[in-house]
Amino acid sequence: MPVEDTVVLVVGSGGREHELVRQLAWTADIQKVYAIPGNAGTALLDIVENVDLSVTDVPAIVAFVHEHAVTTVLIGPEAPLLAGLSDALRAEGIVVFGASKAAAMLEASKAFAAGFMRRQGIPQPQYWTVHSLEEALEVIKERDPTTYVLKADGLAAGKGVVLPQTTYEAEEALQLMFSGEGFDAAGKDGVVIQERLHGPEVSAFAISDGTNVILLPFAQDHKRLLDNNEGPNTGGMGAYTPLPSYIVSEDQTARIHAIAAQSITGMANEGNPYQGVLYIGLILAEERGGAPVVIEYNARFGDPEAEVLLPALSESDVDVAHLLIQTAHGTLPAIHPSFKTSVLTVCLAASGYPQTPRKGDLIEGLENTYENVIIHHAGTKKVDDTTLTNGGRVLYVTGFGPTLDEAAAHAYAAIGENAIHFEGMQYRTDIGYQGRTPNTTVV
Repeated sequence: MPVEDTVVLVVGSGGREHELVRQLAWTADIQKVYAIPGNAGTALLDIVENVDLSVTDVPAIVAFVHEHAVTTVLIGPEAPLLAGLSDALRAEGIVVFGASKAAAMLEASKAFAAGFMRRQGIPQPQYWTVHSLEEALEVIKERDPTTYVLKADGLAAGKGVVLPQTTYEAEEALQLMFSGEGFDAAGKDGVVIQERLHGPEVSAFAISDGTNVILLPFAQDHKRLLDNNEGPNTGGMGAYTPLPSYIVSEDQTARIHAIAAQSITGMANEGNPYQGVLYIGLILAEERGGAPVVIEYNARFGDPEAEVLLPALSESDVDVAHLLIQTAHGTLPAIHPSFKTSVLTVCLAASGYPQTPRKGDLIEGLENTYENVIIHHAGTKKVDDTTLTNGGRVLYVTGFGPTLDEAAAHAYAAIGENAIHFEGMQYRTDIGYQGRTPNTTVV
């Protein structure tokens, strides 16, 4: 890492950004870290200062970077990418880790991503792009509602996907999408109706400097609110890494590596070089003999996957801060990371999440010491000497261990009435069930 990279800005306020800040804060040659806006957890770190600016206020952030001699910016969430923050900073000569607005369209538009995969020959489900309610109803008219997925075309904070069980449910979701009254208005101008495939889902993350690419070991996210994959879709209730070998074979791994390489090469060939981290959401489709099929892209680290992947990288002797800054400089090192430690994170969500999360509840137990655990703040707020809930996904409790069972045991030991808790707290007890032995499930 160049010696001048001593003042770094992280944009975002979630658990993902808390982990990015944490990695930077313990790196010896980084003198100062700013977080816009950060959260109650980032404020606890010695060299970190939270800054009360909106993540999409591009002019204000550019001005702040100049005023405070920031040398590198790491952009966490998708909203500032789509607001053009990375482009504006690069135009000012600032080094940025984060996709351009054009490249981030892979996440911003399901229709754009589907068209890109079609042009590049990347495996994806069969799909139909529709631009009106009438057109959508015509597509689903003769189809079993359990054979397709409805995806709002724009950004919906990870909650713009509906897996209908009945035709009525599908029609209701489509009406909400096209009316703009639901899903953060993400489906107002279009919806992608996608073939519903079955099989294990895998989160793959490719880090690229625009030309070179490395693929991190895989993770698995848990989208549903409740145990046994029940309840509404969320932004993510927990994750773990690495995956057991019986979930992803060597052949499947090789195919995923090829998909990642083609995704980066394809973006460059189409005039939109991809620099930053590309999330590739895959399903090992039973309908296609277990072949990996891309079901979505995101233009960022996943949240909560970042809370397991980045700690696992650092536990495997990878200097995460320098890796990301080198990527921003266009000098991604040729490494082949493998994880030595299992890491599992559990989301503690507010009462009413995901529909109407309640804010302002007192969080207790944060002052305790927990063995082999990192507490990642997300929707939190510091008020005097107390920490309050301030969002839907409030905290992530991340456990480590030589095995997934031990990582889970550490994480869950830090949750409950005699540990971390707040009124109305919701969390899943089965995170990592895919790789845990049954008798370790918390009840």
